Amino acid sequence: MYILFDTITIILLAALFFFLIIQLVYYWIFLAQPYYYLKKIKNNKITFSHSQPPVSIIIYARNEPENLQSFLPSILEQNYPEYEVIVANDDFTGDSEGVLKRFQIQHKHLYYTYIPQGTKNISRKKLGLTLGIKAAKYDTLLFTEADSHPVSADWITCMTRHLNDKKTIVVGFSALEKCNTLKHRYAVFDYYFANLQMIAMALLKIPYGVNGRNLVYRKEYFDSQKGYSKYRYLQMGEDDLFVNEIATKENMAVELSPESIIYAQWNEMSDWKYTKIDRAITQHFYKKTPVILWRIELWSRFFFMASCLVCIFYNFWNILLFLSAITAFICRLFSQLFVINKTANCLKLEKFYFLFPFFDIMQPIVNIYFYIYRLFEGKTNYVWKYEK
Repeated sequence: MYILFDTITIILLAALFFFLIIQLVYYWIFLAQPYYYLKKIKNNKITFSHSQPPVSIIIYARNEPENLQSFLPSILEQNYPEYEVIVANDDFTGDSEGVLKRFQIQHKHLYYTYIPQGTKNISRKKLGLTLGIKAAKYDTLLFTEADSHPVSADWITCMTRHLNDKKTIVVGFSALEKCNTLKHRYAVFDYYFANLQMIAMALLKIPYGVNGRNLVYRKEYFDSQKGYSKYRYLQMGEDDLFVNEIATKENMAVELSPESIIYAQWNEMSDWKYTKIDRAITQHFYKKTPVILWRIELWSRFFFMASCLVCIFYNFWNILLFLSAITAFICRLFSQLFVINKTANCLKLEKFYFLFPFFDIMQPIVNIYFYIYRLFEGKTNYVWKYEK
C-alpha cells in the first residue's frame, strides 16, 4: 500500500469530506434538536402552563372494531378533569357501532357520529373529522387515530400543558409498535426518522408537517380556514397540510416526553406503504424551505455513501483513500447512533444498532421510489381526478 496525492485523489477526498460535513450538520444541528430540548426539560429550563382546558378528542375510525376494542380504553381512562371523546365512525359493516355502544354504557363522555355512505367527491376522512369537530363542545381539539393508543394516562395533560394565549398548536411524537420481522423493523425506523424530522423543524421554528396521531389545535383555526376546503380534492392532508397553513414560529409548541407518546399498531406493511404514498403526495404542497432542506439531506447522504465506495474501490492500494473513507463512515455512523438513540432512549422508544447501517442505506432508495411513484401513480390520491 502507498499514499498518492494526485488530482483524482484530492478531488475524491474533497467530495468525501464535503458530504460528510453536510451530513454532520444535519445530525448535530437539525436532528439533534429533540435531544437538546429533552435535556432542557430535564434541567427545568422549559416552563409549562398549569391550566387544564376542557378537551375534545377527535378520532376517525374506518372499519376498525378491533382497534376500537383494543385501544379506546386507554383514551377513555385518562387522568384529566374534563374531556370528551368523539369517534367519527366510518364503518360499512356496523361492527364498530356495537363496540362503541358497549363503551358508551360505562363512559358517558364518549360520543360517536356517522359518515353518510353515499358521499362522493370528498375525502371520507376529512368529512368524518369535520363532523367530529362540528360536534365538539370544547375549543381545544386533540386528534389521534383508531389504530393508535397513548402509553400513559397523563397523555392529555402532557399535550395541553403548553397551551396559553400564544401557543395554540401542539405537536407530539408518534411511534410504531415493535415488530420482529425485518421489513416491519424498517418501517419502525422510517416512521421514527420521519417524526424526528418534523419535530426537529418545529423546534427550529420552521414548522411544516405534523402527525395527526398526536396533535392539538384550537377550534378557531378550523373555522377560520373553512375547514379542509383548501385541499378538499386530496384524499389526505387533513393533518400536515392543514397545520402547514396555520402554523407559525410563535403559535406552535412541541411536546416531548415518554408519557405523551402515541403508539400506532400496523399489522400490515400496506399501512406503512399508504402512509409513505400519502406523504409523498402532500409533501408537494408543503412550504418549500423545509422540503428543500430534507432533500439536500437525502441527496447528500446518497453522495456521501457513493464517495465512500469510490474512495475504497477506485484505488484499493491507496491507503489514504481507504482510511479516509473508513474514518468518515465511522465518524458519521457514531454521530447517527448517538443522536438517534439518545433521543429514543429519552423517549423510551426502541433503539437501533446493528440494523441501522442497512436501514440508513435503504432509506434514500425507498424515498426515491415513493417520489417516482408519486409522479406516475399519484392520481389515485386525489378525490376524483388529478388537479394541479
